[in-house]
Amino acid sequence: MPTALVAEDEPRLRASLVELLRQIWPDLAIVAQVEDGPQALAALAQHHPDVLFLDIRMPGLSGIEVARAAAGQSHVVFITAFDEYAVEAFERGAVDYLLKPVDASRLIETVRRLRERMAGPPADLRELLEKLSTRDAPGALRWI
Repeated sequence: MPTALVAEDEPRLRASLVELLRQIWPDLAIVAQVEDGPQALAALAQHHPDVLFLDIRMPGLSGIEVARAAAGQSHVVFITAFDEYAVEAFERGAVDYLLKPVDASRLIETVRRLRERMAGPPADLRELLEKLSTRDAPGALRWI
């Protein structure tokens, strides 16, 4: 049975994502739900989940820093209100990049990708994470 960690600092968004995951992927065991980066690191060390659903902007440590600590251990799905790095995240091997609020149809596609990717090892996201952590924080969403 695949396992997941959900790290999101906004309680309603976290609860909504967990509920959607339970409906869309019932055999996924959500081993931890946390609200900040330090809690995510502790849960990662304790549970060694197959998948991380990480909010990029969390108190304590960002989702980027948590993903760096999990490099090569877990498949990563970033969750954020900002779309600035979505294309690069895909190019570098992140399984997906979900924009808040998470849409059920979009999450279905993410779960499909995760199931395909879980047959192999997690991608090495170190280069992407380095780029994301050294850029200025994004502002408002931009239209392309």
